[in-house]
Amino acid sequence: MRIGIIGYGNMGRAFALGLKDHYDIIVFDKDTSKKELALQDGIGFSNSIEFLLDSVDLIILSIKPQDLTSLKGLNFNGKSLVSMLAGTSVSRLKEHIKDAYITRIMPNLAVIYKKGVIGFYSEDAKKEVIKSMLEHLGRVYELEEKHFDAFTAIGGSGPAFVASIVEAMRLSGIYMGLNKDVSYDLAMATIEGTLELLKAFNEEELILKVSSPGGTTIEGLFNIEKTGLRGALMESFIKAYQKSKSL
Repeated sequence: MRIGIIGYGNMGRAFALGLKDHYDIIVFDKDTSKKELALQDGIGFSNSIEFLLDSVDLIILSIKPQDLTSLKGLNFNGKSLVSMLAGTSVSRLKEHIKDAYITRIMPNLAVIYKKGVIGFYSEDAKKEVIKSMLEHLGRVYELEEKHFDAFTAIGGSGPAFVASIVEAMRLSGIYMGLNKDVSYDLAMATIEGTLELLKAFNEEELILKVSSPGGTTIEGLFNIEKTGLRGALMESFIKAYQKSKSL
C-alpha cells in the first residue's frame, strides 16, 4: 500500500518515519524547504499535492486546522483519508473534502518512538486495514467521536503533565542536595519502576504497599491531600478537555 502524507511537521514526519519500513511513503508540504528533510529521512517528496493524491492508496492529513480550506476543490478520488487535525470533526472535514472516506485520529507525540496512544474513529469500510497500519505506531483506541476531547486531554496533554511531575521530582532532589543528573535519573527510574508495579497492583494497593504506619510516604501523601494536588491534577485534565471542546 502506498501512503501519502500531507504536511511534514513534527507529527507528519513521525508518521512517515514510523511507517516507512512497512509501506511506500510519499509526502507533500506547501513549505518546499521540507523537501530536503524528507529526502534526508529517506522519504519521497512530491512537489504537487495533485500528484500525491493521484498516486497513493491512502492519505494522511497532518496540517493545521486553519489550512483545511486549502483542500477545497481537490479531487480525493474516493480514497481513504486519515485526519489528525486537532478539534476538527468528521462533519467539518466533509464540508471541505467531498469525495473521501474519512477516519479521524488523535495521536500523541510518543508515536515518534512507536509507543503512542491513538484515538480512532472511522466511517471507512477499510477501517480494520487503517487500524492495523496505526498499530505500527502504538496502541489504538476505537472511540465514539464525542469522546475525542477527553482522549485529547488525557492521551494528548498527558505527556506534558507527567513531564511536569518528573520535573518536580528532579527539582526536589536538587533542593535536597542531589546533583541534577542523579536527581533526573532517579526521577525517571522511579517513574519507570512505578509503571511496572502498576501492572501488578492497582493504584490503591500500591499506595498501601509503599506506605508504612507513621513513615515518610504517608507523611508525603498527607501533604498531597492537604494541598489538593490530586484535585489540581484532575482540574488540569478537565481544563485541557474543555479547551479541546472549544476549538
